[in-house]
Amino acid sequence: MATINKDLMNEVTQKVITKMETCGAGWLRSWIGNSELPINCETNNPYTGINLFILLGAEMSSAKWGTYNAWKRIGKQVEHGQEHTKIVWFKIMESENETDENGKPRKFPMMRIYRVFNESQTVGYTAEVKTEGETFSHKLAEKWIKNTGALVEHKTSSAFYNPTVDKINMPPMETFFETDDATAEQNYWGTLFHELTHWTGHTSRLNRLIKNSSRQDYAKEELVAELGACFQSVHFGIEPVEVNADHTKYLNGWLKALKDDNSFIFKASAKANQAMTFLNKLQA
Repeated sequence: MATINKDLMNEVTQKVITKMETCGAGWLRSWIGNSELPINCETNNPYTGINLFILLGAEMSSAKWGTYNAWKRIGKQVEHGQEHTKIVWFKIMESENETDENGKPRKFPMMRIYRVFNESQTVGYTAEVKTEGETFSHKLAEKWIKNTGALVEHKTSSAFYNPTVDKINMPPMETFFETDDATAEQNYWGTLFHELTHWTGHTSRLNRLIKNSSRQDYAKEELVAELGACFQSVHFGIEPVEVNADHTKYLNGWLKALKDDNSFIFKASAKANQAMTFLNKLQA
């Protein structure tokens, strides 16, 4: 089991490294593409953490995933010869016969690998034809931000979150510009989602931000924010924004961290997912 887990970590990490090395600041956009948030074919529950990141990166045409038997249970057959995608199931277990120094059951992590297939890999699949027109609604994004209670100001030309005063600053929307894959308005919201992910790390929320953090800790938090912005952007039907120009300097730091620790992207994805879950719970 441990060997399989290590292999999966190496596999995912190497893919991320390759994207960063070949795509530079646009690695995240290249990774995610136009995918929808992946869901389980039987329960319709969304995948979370590193599984969310892995399945988005598979670049399949459907959002639905399931094991071979899961598809079979709902009356669909995976086509012969289709390649699976490995995801991970992780849970903290309690020992039945070992205790810690406090006399409580010793806890240990359990990880299992599952092999899943996309709906597009099943017999008779027909891709859903998307209607033309913009699917992004700024009103929904505005409501999302408002429901969080985050304080957002537009006082300077820089985008940042200040944990000392617990406020987000954004450049005026009119200063953003249209790109090949997104409108100026969508790029504004994508940037705001990045700062909102930082906002979730405040001590009064997820307590993720580290005082007097090292350069590596700071780079890690930037990666968490990029992933958090990505997950929110896909949720709202926005093409993930490329890494902000101010953050491209972290690419080398991320690359080093990924090469030094193959669990780095797993940890960052988990924290980004925690941020997304936290924001979801604030929605009335």
